[in-house]
Amino acid sequence: MHLNRETIIDTALQLLDDYGLADMTMRRVATTLGVAPGALYWHIANKQALIAAIAEAIVAPIDGETPTALALDLRRCLLAHRDGAEVTSAGLSQPGNATWERLVDRFVAAVRATSSAPEEELLTGAHAIIYLVLGSATMEQARTQLAEATGASEAADTEPADGMTESQDARVPEGANDLLRGVGIVISGLGAR
Repeated sequence: MHLNRETIIDTALQLLDDYGLADMTMRRVATTLGVAPGALYWHIANKQALIAAIAEAIVAPIDGETPTALALDLRRCLLAHRDGAEVTSAGLSQPGNATWERLVDRFVAAVRATSSAPEEELLTGAHAIIYLVLGSATMEQARTQLAEATGASEAADTEPADGMTESQDARVPEGANDLLRGVGIVISGLGAR
């Protein structure tokens, strides 16, 4: 096997899905790839750099033109991986993270299309929506993992999102209604200014 950055990231992402963030160590990645741990450092500087690369891989496929569509798709991407929200938050929070900047730019463009607020407020609105998605997905994943560990059932979000009919709401992924309400509040707040 040819060891390269992409192979390391793909393996680490699979280990994240299988074992979670706490057990996705550089040693486990190296063992899975059949190489010495030091071999990884030719391609990935350290675990923080690996986490940033995984965060980039998780958010890369997001799609959508509106703030709501982007928020729902970011949520989908985060929830597609065990501890996806946690690892993405950790990766995006690293200083100078280019993935964070690209994600913010996407959300600012979507928010700009819905509001004539000043640029600084559009940026704040985009940040608020991203933070809302990251926090919401983190809580959702934590609840799911707790329910799996304890055998408890999760409480479902059954109320339709504000302003949506039952049929429209049926297209909203389970658990996303509160998120949509929050995005709506942010967008309405920008529109009221």
